[in-house]
Amino acid sequence: MESGLAWQSAKPRYANAREPRALADDTVAVVLAGGKGTRLDPLTRRVCKPALPFGGAYRSIDFSLANCVNSGIRRIGVAVQHKPGALLEHLERVWRSDETRPDSVIVPWSGHERAPQSGYRGTADAVYRNLELVEDFGRRLVLVLAGDHVYKMDYRPMLEWHCKRGAAVTIGCVDVPIEEAHEFGVMSIDARGRIDRFIEKPKTRAELPDVGASRVLASMGIYVFDTDLLARALRLYALAVGSRHDFGADVLPRLIRHADAFAYPFRQAHGQPAYWRDIGTIGAYWRAHMELTDASPRMLLDDRDWPLPAIGGAPETIARRSDAGRQTVESSLVAADCAIGGTVQRSVLFRGVEVQAGAEVQDAVVLPGAVIGRGSRLRGVIVDSGYRVPDDTVIDRSEQGTLPIERVQPAVLVRHDDRDGEREAA
Repeated sequence: MESGLAWQSAKPRYANAREPRALADDTVAVVLAGGKGTRLDPLTRRVCKPALPFGGAYRSIDFSLANCVNSGIRRIGVAVQHKPGALLEHLERVWRSDETRPDSVIVPWSGHERAPQSGYRGTADAVYRNLELVEDFGRRLVLVLAGDHVYKMDYRPMLEWHCKRGAAVTIGCVDVPIEEAHEFGVMSIDARGRIDRFIEKPKTRAELPDVGASRVLASMGIYVFDTDLLARALRLYALAVGSRHDFGADVLPRLIRHADAFAYPFRQAHGQPAYWRDIGTIGAYWRAHMELTDASPRMLLDDRDWPLPAIGGAPETIARRSDAGRQTVESSLVAADCAIGGTVQRSVLFRGVEVQAGAEVQDAVVLPGAVIGRGSRLRGVIVDSGYRVPDDTVIDRSEQGTLPIERVQPAVLVRHDDRDGEREAA
């Protein structure tokens, strides 16, 4: 039945791709922001993963939204579901202001309202339940994004790539080590970039497209569709027996079998892989923050050419600052309203953090409003929002210092209303 349908895209309207701005204006973005974030527990016990603080002054979803706005995509739906309170407040305060976004329409789509019986059952179902709203925007292209990845990307070249090839679907992709393949949808491509095989989160090496490779091509969770084709596919697969209602598990493998699907490699101008991080685990979240403290970080948060809005302004990057007494800050990002009376090294401090006298903080992520008690010594930790570390607490993960950073597991300190004391990250 599927093979008899006209899956292939029509002849590209923008055959010369002369007008990337026109492509962006003819695109509606759907940001998937409803995931539970169970691998980030306990940090996601009160907020959904896209609302998790990141980078000293931002939320995880800010990167996808900034990419859209900076790419000229002004019609954006945000599919929300689990623990949406903090996310909705953030969208209203930062992204839906008439003063800061006068020419953009950013609309939250609640799973409890759009699918009151079941909520969104998967990534594809989240778009399917909002198809009428997508079609009401009257745009030819749909860009589907995850709301919890950290990267800067101009989506216009990908839209151009999609239209030039008349693709049924175009998937943004990056190279990842083969050891991480089980966390992604992975694919193989031919010389033209057409995808000939796609496997969602392979469980064994035997399932991989190239079992002898050291790296694999992984999906970024970024998809471009023609609106009419996406609507036909979702309406068909929503009725399929045994459907998991997921792009990676259901929609993409079927489209790849029956139509032209292309991979779009996300690369820098000189051809090297661009910066992109999935921060979906405690370890990945901590490591992405540690990368921000490098002498020359690959992700610049205060890029004037690609603005990222922040309440209270961007955090200050401090290479080295020594104040009176024992107050020292080195190789760190420090947000507004922080009070530092101790030593901070290679750490990211969010708004309102207090480091009391004699405390030492190293290789740490300290979320908004946390207090590090006097005389405490913390290394290799994440401190949850609003948590007060008791005086003279010592938590030192330096025994893992001989491990590669990819294998270091930070400790997580959570607020007392969730769980007392320290939790080792899984």
